[in-house]
Amino acid sequence: MASQEGSRKPRGTGQREGPPSGSLDRCLRCGRVAAALSRPGALCPACDAAIATEVQARVRTIQESLRTLKAEPNVPGKLREWDRILVQVAALQQYEARGILTTCPPPSALLQEFQGQRAALARAG
Repeated sequence: MASQEGSRKPRGTGQREGPPSGSLDRCLRCGRVAAALSRPGALCPACDAAIATEVQARVRTIQESLRTLKAEPNVPGKLREWDRILVQVAALQQYEARGILTTCPPPSALLQEFQGQRAALARAG
């Protein structure tokens, strides 16, 4: 939001922040036209809620798998957990590709890091 600070119109000019009145934008997820998006190219309220719920569930699964990974004694079990993690991160990356923020660092960075760790384990195992 800091990048928008400099682009805000001064108060008292009669201009509204955000899209002009009557302007319609499309939701990044469903493509529906909506007048009340928080910013151009954002999500409609229904999609925002649905994605937030999905992201939370996927992040929880990743965290659980990382904990299981640390406790797993054998390489095949560790590789299974890495695969489970990679599936979740790849799903989040689909949102990133459409410009929808999900995690920090972004899923593409996580995917690269986790694929490298899995590959190193597979080579060592």
